[in-house]
Amino acid sequence: MISTIWNFLVTLQLFNQSDMKTIVLPVTVFSQALASHHSVCRFLIVVFWVWMHLLYFTVTNQTFGTSPKEDAVNKPNRPIPAKRISVDSAVALGWVLAPLDLALSLYAGAVPAGLGICVLTSIYCRGGGHGHWLSKNGCCAGFYALFEYGATQIADSSETLNHNQLGAVIGSALIIFTTIHAQDFRDDEGDALLGRRTFTLSFPVLSRLTMPILLIAWSMTLCLISEANYFVLLALMALGAVTGVRFLTMKSAKDDRLSYLYYNIWLSMAHVGLSSLDLDKVAAWYQ
Repeated sequence: MISTIWNFLVTLQLFNQSDMKTIVLPVTVFSQALASHHSVCRFLIVVFWVWMHLLYFTVTNQTFGTSPKEDAVNKPNRPIPAKRISVDSAVALGWVLAPLDLALSLYAGAVPAGLGICVLTSIYCRGGGHGHWLSKNGCCAGFYALFEYGATQIADSSETLNHNQLGAVIGSALIIFTTIHAQDFRDDEGDALLGRRTFTLSFPVLSRLTMPILLIAWSMTLCLISEANYFVLLALMALGAVTGVRFLTMKSAKDDRLSYLYYNIWLSMAHVGLSSLDLDKVAAWYQ
């Protein structure tokens, strides 16, 4: 019995495994940095809320359409290609998770964000949001914004966000929308075999050229509008330049995987900058 429960929990975690460092960790840290009040209880609720809503998305995404076949090529360690759970059982799990997540959002005080994640999951998976690079990037930005908005609400135990918190969430969404194709370079070979229309495959030269330009531009912008420590901002600029140049000049799948790791570190540091956003300072420039 204990072994069965443990195996089931491991299977659930494997659905989320590849997104722990890109969603659960950064969203949780970001929400704690934005929150005005902190408690261990609210922190644990944030982690569980983010993990559960991510689970609904990953289960739905990994069972819909050709995803099981794609994962067999690109990500064979996921639960379905690894034969830990059948597609039908995973689909049933997704239907169970939807009302559970909405109930959790009601309890935690983040119903709009929780409902938005469920709706956007349907748009992404069933409405063709994943089918084109532009809509895919838009959905990714929307997911980050909803996760960060809801997690900050829970962490702060507040129904609304102040203007600096809201500005940080919007800024995060804009950064994600313009740079998230960093995750696609490493999967180009498998995506090409499956006929997917990612930005990196549709515009192989332009997509690499945009990486140093955008990472440096966003780093400079944050240096101007953030009140974060100068050493943090200097490190953000340096890492943005190094990561961008890596994507531009080092093009093997192995190099792209390491560059994506650097990108995630840069993104985490960008969120540190966003968490110290001072919109009053920006507004003062125009007065």
